[in-house]
Formats: sequence, C-alpha cells, structure tokens
Amino acid sequence: MIVASILLVDLERVWRGGQEQALLLVVGLAKRGHVAEIVAVRNSAIAARAQAAGIHVHEVSNRARRISAARAVCRLVKQKRFDLVYGNEAHALTAAWLARSHRHVPLVAVRRVTFPLSRSPISLARYRAATRILAISQAVRDALAAAGFGEDRVEVVLDGIEIPDPIDAQTRAQARRRWGFNAEERVLALVAALTGEKGHALLIQAFSKLRREVPNCRLLLAGEGGLRARLEGQVREAGLESAIIFTGFLPDVESVYAACDLFVFPSLQEGAGSSLLRAMAFGLPVLALARGGVAEIVDNGRNGVLVQEATAEAIAAEAARMLRDPERMDRLGKSGRKTAAANYSAERMVDATAHVFERLISGISSSR
Repeated sequence: MIVASILLVDLERVWRGGQEQALLLVVGLAKRGHVAEIVAVRNSAIAARAQAAGIHVHEVSNRARRISAARAVCRLVKQKRFDLVYGNEAHALTAAWLARSHRHVPLVAVRRVTFPLSRSPISLARYRAATRILAISQAVRDALAAAGFGEDRVEVVLDGIEIPDPIDAQTRAQARRRWGFNAEERVLALVAALTGEKGHALLIQAFSKLRREVPNCRLLLAGEGGLRARLEGQVREAGLESAIIFTGFLPDVESVYAACDLFVFPSLQEGAGSSLLRAMAFGLPVLALARGGVAEIVDNGRNGVLVQEATAEAIAAEAARMLRDPERMDRLGKSGRKTAAANYSAERMVDATAHVFERLISGISSSR
C-alpha cells in the first residue's frame, strides 16, 4: 500500500451531505495510515468537526474564501507536503485550480449533483484541470458525459454512511417524546437542506392530501436553508401548523430517524442522497421520487418504494398505502438496511476513494 498525503479542500460554511462525506473520508484515510489534512473556512462546520476528530485543518478567511484558499493550497503544494489535492465541492475546486495545484500533483474533483455542468470557460477549465473526477452515482457520471467528460476521466465512487445499530424501543420512545408524538401518531420525516431541489414544497402539498386519508399523521422536517420562511408560510396557509415541525439544523439528527415511521425523500434532482442512505441504514422504510441517483439506490418494491410522478397526489397515495401496511414497511426497512450495509458503508467509500488516489499517485511517481 502506498502511504499518501492528501490535502482535501472544502470551503462550505454549513454542514450538508458533502461535508459529511469529506469528514468520513479524511478520518478513514487517517485510520488506514495515510496523512489527510483539510483546508477549510475558519469556524465553519467542517473545520470544527474535523478538528474534533483529530484532523489537522488549515483555516482560511471567509472573506474572499476562494482566493484565501488558493493561496493556502499553493503554499502547501509548493512545500511538497502533499501527493494529491482533492476538491470536495465547487468552490474548493476553483481554489485548487487557481492555485495551479494540478501542475504539481494530481487534482481530483468530486461531483455530487446531476445539474448540467456550466458551459462557462472557467467552470469547464476547473474540471478539465482535474486528473480524475469522481461521480457519486451513474446519474452524475451521465451528466458529466453530457458535458464532454469521457469515461477515462470519470469514475463512480458511491457515497458512504456509517451503519448504525438498529433503533431499539427505548431510543424510539425517547425520540418521540422529544418531538411530542404520541404512540398512535404515524410520523413521516425528511432530513434535507431547505432548498428548492429537495422538494419540500411538494412534500407539504402531498402531506396535506395524506392527512385526509390518514388523519393521525405528523411530519418532521429537519434541516435549515433559505426557503424556510416560504415553507413555513405554505404550512400556515394549509392550516398544518400543529401537524408539521421544522426542527432547523440538528447536530443530533439521529433523533429524527428514531422518531419516524416512514422516511420520505421527494428530491426533484439528486445525485444520490446521504440522508436517504442513512434512513435505510437505520432500517426505516423509504418512499422517494425516482430521480437521478435515487433510482440506483432504491429498488422499487424490494428495499423501498419509488414514485415516478413528481405530483402531490402520487406521493400521498403511495404514502397512504405504505402506512396502512405495517408488515410491508417492516420488510422494506429490513431490506433497505441490508442494501445500505452491503453497498454504501463508509468503509467501502473510503476504500474505493483511496484506491483511486493510490493509482493516481503511483502513476505520477512512476513517470518521474
């Protein structure tokens, strides 16, 4: 095994799925004997969590963060302290590109979304500078292919999650008490940033229709984002204030999974969905839109349920069918947990990513 020194760059200030993957990666690399350090914005969520995990963080100013990070990356690469630079999100890739890190060591980019790649010269130049682009699903790989990046440049490395213990009765009871749910209520949940593509507005519409069929259901929405005020207004207009809870950002989001009966993932455009994977890992039955990489994770009727039509009526109808069939939900939940453990563990993600890194570093070394 090659012992590698990896510099991961992530300039997001909030905690989302990509930052969770980055932390799992650097911690996993360190456990495998590699050196893994992070360039991150000072006082950002990933900086704080990485430091708490014992990872060395090179903090940069939030002001002109890409320029600040580019200077830091340039300095660190010129000191020959690292064998490879990893851009964990778009701003990070820009900083690594501005630092011209690709002229000295392999530059690896990761793409997590199925949005069409911008055709601007600068955007394309960033990705063309990457020695390799990692896509988190085949759907993301297809989007990159549409932008002109062939299979020789792109590899699929699936996201990973830590596989938790199953939710026991005591943990479930405590979580439901925390959110004020009684034993008879059926609880739906979604964990996602409050942004347009995650489908919260559609889910609220569907939930309003579902309440007519299943009056004792509640909805738990965990996450924060720019659409919160608009979504809260939608809830008020629908008269659902007592039925829907906005938790905001939760550092202990496990209490949401533990409290719910059905995890709903109505994302309209999704590379994969780390919260969906986590719900499956907890053994929860999942209901999701068949969009992007989600359709690669959920095998309809076997480990979850896929809805083809992005309509409130279709989501509400399928949710009602699931809630009325506890045996089916139990079977789907158990199968989903097996899928998560077999294909989407953090260990598999770290091993696959490390293998890419080792091949690239070995190839560069042998050519010198």
